[in-house]
Amino acid sequence: MKSVPIKREVREVDIPSPTVSRSPSFSYSQRADLQTERVMTFPQLDSSDETLSNVTKLLNRSRKIAVLTGAGISCNAGIPDFRSSNGLYDLVKNQFPELTIRSGQEMFDISLFRDELKISVFATFMEKLYSSVQMAKPTKTHRFIAHLKNRNKLLRCYTQNIDGLEETLGLIMSRDDENRRSNGFSSIWKNLNVVQLHGDLNTLACTKCFTIFEWNRFRARSFRRGELPCCPSCEEKNFKRLQEGKRSIDSVGFLRPNIVLYGENHPTGEFIAQGLSHDIAKGKPDFLIIMGTSLKVDGVKKLVKHMSKQVHERGGVVILINKTILADSAWAGTIDYQICSDCDSWVSYLEKEIPDFFKTQEQIDKLRQLKREASELRKQKKLLEQQHSLSSIMKTPPTTPTGKDDHTLTLLDEDMNQIKRKLINEDDQISNKKFKTSSS
Repeated sequence: MKSVPIKREVREVDIPSPTVSRSPSFSYSQRADLQTERVMTFPQLDSSDETLSNVTKLLNRSRKIAVLTGAGISCNAGIPDFRSSNGLYDLVKNQFPELTIRSGQEMFDISLFRDELKISVFATFMEKLYSSVQMAKPTKTHRFIAHLKNRNKLLRCYTQNIDGLEETLGLIMSRDDENRRSNGFSSIWKNLNVVQLHGDLNTLACTKCFTIFEWNRFRARSFRRGELPCCPSCEEKNFKRLQEGKRSIDSVGFLRPNIVLYGENHPTGEFIAQGLSHDIAKGKPDFLIIMGTSLKVDGVKKLVKHMSKQVHERGGVVILINKTILADSAWAGTIDYQICSDCDSWVSYLEKEIPDFFKTQEQIDKLRQLKREASELRKQKKLLEQQHSLSSIMKTPPTTPTGKDDHTLTLLDEDMNQIKRKLINEDDQISNKKFKTSSS
């Protein structure tokens, strides 16, 4: 029986409301006060919950945010997850009842290549999944991750997903390509926004020579028939050998989706491990967001534990947003809070609670510039008023006509009013833009 997470009393901290012109950071003790010994569960998004509000404000103040995502963030895009009642595992079992499988997970295990029927089902199913990905659009959660990157707050997004929807928003994805081999680790890793832990459905790889290929109509039709297409690279090498009078290659590789199956060695495992170590040692993460995953994969569990330790050492917290509640005993001391919610709904909650967080960097810079101009005008006005007051006290004729001073003060007031109108208009434009985005 699953243990029920117990809500733990957490000392609340007095956190100033966010502003554009001034962004004070939490002290280490204030951050640490929000850490918990056991996983604290929020059964719903309640704006009146002060602890949840404090965690949200801490997110607003964080500078380097690490993100881990699972299939749950893509469900609203029409892509099924794995373990829910409508997930991929059950879809496989329901669609192919003739298969003798104990769980849908077996259809994503490397051992399937020993069974001709499973290979055929795997090929057909992968083509359907690929087609659904091609029609899918990024969700609000995907756009939230892109916003973190645009605000220079995203340390890295580690994703278990194979759909690659983040790329359509301009995020740079990890790829198993020649650039990594030729350019080296540092030059590649520092530019990566999203690390694909389980590969990429949008490309194909040969089972023999591991050459990467793109999907095309011919290959998609082959998958749809339940057949894995032959590798063009292997066929070309074989043809050249025959032309040279050499013995043909015993076997030609087949193309399969470039994803990592259970039980097989990760082709980029060393690269990802090196990158994770870099992020932990030098990335300075101060907040970890886990979204849309039930954390069942061993490698992902280790990632969370390692990243969580570093976040806690920096006074940050770790939160999980998912519809399924995790057992407290397994994650006590690692995850501080779990929020039982749809991921997109949580992002909508953030938009209401910390609207300044969703302003673009350009908007923030513009507002700061306007406020600096307003501050400079106030200083000029104050200096002029002091000079005018001093002249009156000295009872000496002013060096310039008083009327000119009055005129200057009037102009300063007009300039300040103009800046105020710009600030109001800028806020209105931001609000309207958010409303249109939410409506769409």
